[in-house]
Amino acid sequence: MHVGRFSLALVLSIASLAAGCGASTPPPVSDATKAPAKSEAPAPAPEGEAAADTPPAEEGEGDAEPPEPSFAELRKAVMACTADDRGSLDDCEAFQQWSDAEQAFENGKANPELLKMLGSQDPKERRVAAEKLNQTLNEDTADAAQVDAVLNAAEKERDENLVDLFGRFVGGLPLVKVGKIDRAIAIAKAHPVSDYTDAFLRTVGFGSTNRDPKVVTYAIEASKDASSSRRAYGLNALGDLAPHFPDEACKAINALRADKDDFVKSRASERIASISKCASFTDKLLDDLSTVDVKKNVSFEMGIALQKVCKRSDLTPAQRKKGSKAARRLTDATTVHANTRSYAMEAIIGCDPKDGPAYVAKYKNDKDKTIAGQAAVLTTPK
Repeated sequence: MHVGRFSLALVLSIASLAAGCGASTPPPVSDATKAPAKSEAPAPAPEGEAAADTPPAEEGEGDAEPPEPSFAELRKAVMACTADDRGSLDDCEAFQQWSDAEQAFENGKANPELLKMLGSQDPKERRVAAEKLNQTLNEDTADAAQVDAVLNAAEKERDENLVDLFGRFVGGLPLVKVGKIDRAIAIAKAHPVSDYTDAFLRTVGFGSTNRDPKVVTYAIEASKDASSSRRAYGLNALGDLAPHFPDEACKAINALRADKDDFVKSRASERIASISKCASFTDKLLDDLSTVDVKKNVSFEMGIALQKVCKRSDLTPAQRKKGSKAARRLTDATTVHANTRSYAMEAIIGCDPKDGPAYVAKYKNDKDKTIAGQAAVLTTPK
């Protein structure tokens, strides 16, 4: 979340609420406290003497920002928000202020109260608590007991508007550091709402927080699931983990290039092409890309795979030749979608920077405007 400032209106509204709840009012002004009557104007200074200057105001005087509301004030305001049909509070100003607040939550000092809110029967309260804990419960502030409390709530969560949020939240926690990765994976596998499992799976391998062989094993297992969407999420997790566990992850990604689902299969080719630690599979990838059936639908991911592999600096001359040939074949196939052919044209130049530009330039007058435009862009001197 971005860091923002609190509106003066909110602070004033909170102050006015306090006044309405019994705050004292100023005493009446008595004669003794009334301002003195206006005196006569001072006599002018004697000739040759300068009048005393009024001391200048300090720079910034009067411009101080009002203090942030307290945790209790922020909580009261955000709980007055009305959720939309999806449970979202994004359109509520108090929720934005809750999300942006820092002082009331710094160093995780409000985490105990937020964890209590996480166990509420009110889905709105669970949402605002999870959204904030997602910011404040991290490697510097979390301990095993706090993560266990989150896992308890996640295991019980069934609200279809909240499970995705909880899955992402749990997947980003320092599970390995506090020794809770086994329990988190077990909950994800057994959770009755698939959106929770999918959200956890696509998050847990991202970043450096949970790089661990157990996460690799879980992603490999997911990549063999009966659900194509679950296999796709497993593939994404493997792509995040492959640079750090190439032996296991690259092998699993390469296996998905033979998947029965076209998206998973094409996405696996793109991942293998993108990850330098998976370079041992490059020859087989190029062989397969050279024999794609151009009479059928060829996914744009296949074009991206060629584009990315031809950008790599570690290709051998033989691999560059093979990549250029495969890319020319896709570019020449008018039955292939223009987007896929556009990526293939870029691959021609990447794999064959000497002769590739002249080959691509032939398409500047192609009847397909997308192809003609891409050819012109790729061959125009920078």
